[in-house]
Amino acid sequence: MSDKRSEGLQDGVGDSGPDNLIDAFDRVISSLPPGDPVRRDLLELRPQIFDQQETMVEARRMIEKLEEVIKKVTSPANRIGTFLGATSKETAHIVVGGADYYCNIDPRIPLTKLKKGTRVLVNEAFVIVGDLGFETAGPVTKITEVIGKDRLRVGSEHGLQSMVLQRSADLAHSTLKSGDEVRVDSNYRMALEMLSSTKSHEHYLDTVPELPWEKVGGQEAALQAIKDAIELPLLHPDLFQKFQHATPKGFLLYGPPGCGKTLIGKATAYNLTKQLRERARTEMCEYFMHVKGPEILNMWVGESERMVREIFATAREKKSEGYMPFLFIDEAESILGTRRASRYSNILSTLVPMFCSEMDGIDSLNDVVIILASNRADLIDPAILR
Repeated sequence: MSDKRSEGLQDGVGDSGPDNLIDAFDRVISSLPPGDPVRRDLLELRPQIFDQQETMVEARRMIEKLEEVIKKVTSPANRIGTFLGATSKETAHIVVGGADYYCNIDPRIPLTKLKKGTRVLVNEAFVIVGDLGFETAGPVTKITEVIGKDRLRVGSEHGLQSMVLQRSADLAHSTLKSGDEVRVDSNYRMALEMLSSTKSHEHYLDTVPELPWEKVGGQEAALQAIKDAIELPLLHPDLFQKFQHATPKGFLLYGPPGCGKTLIGKATAYNLTKQLRERARTEMCEYFMHVKGPEILNMWVGESERMVREIFATAREKKSEGYMPFLFIDEAESILGTRRASRYSNILSTLVPMFCSEMDGIDSLNDVVIILASNRADLIDPAILR
């Protein structure tokens, strides 16, 4: 009979786990008669077996946790790359640490979830196993040229080597232009975000109050000269074209400090825009760009010339948007001074030709009205005044 009892106990212990073992143990005990000594021994042994089973279960749980911890601390770190695009339904083009890779994509990650420029998690086999989204921080650079629909040429303000970037998915349909600032990924391959420039409106746009000619006193001769040279060609372009009369692209205001040069410049912008608005019957507004000459000067080679190009590009852009742009350059002699032959490099030798080149790109006063203001007109280069 003892053989049958032990067989019954073994059959009950076949399943793992404390509950199954105790249940089998109880079934064996209940099958024995009350006076059986084996039943008494099993009843005494039952609490010990239960405690041992609880200890084994707890130990098994601790072992599983330790194995999981050991697996985490011994597994290699995943790499973070930039997703440049998909080459097929299962492979992608990524860049990790400056190196390009064609890698597989985890089937659990839908290809539509991966956007151009997003960060991806790459395992030790260089398989994309996760999408981390776009970076929220990174270097900022300035656009120098827009190449096609998906590429941008950028350069540093400090004259470092320029490079060509791709547009991310978020910038695919954004309107970008030269001079805009963009945030770049850590691999310097993708433009991720357009930032508002800290300098674009700092010293360009200036408000123009209501300034009719009657409010400017003591400068009748100057105002009449402006009306003859600037106002008449703008209001009657057909007559000037018919008689082939040359029209200037702007004018120079010179005199000692405090004589009203800036006031006359703003009055010119207000009155010309008002008359053009009434003549064309449109909601035209003036865009008065007040640029101080010394602010253009920069110690880095080519940076001053870039700022001149940016100023004229902004004026042309505002003209295309329906504004009447006026470019008022104060202290013009500081950047447009007379060039002199010298064995040393002089910023004026490149800045003046750049300004002349941009002025040549202006067809007429209808594009941009250029107003120069100076205390020393004799120091301005003759090429500017011609």
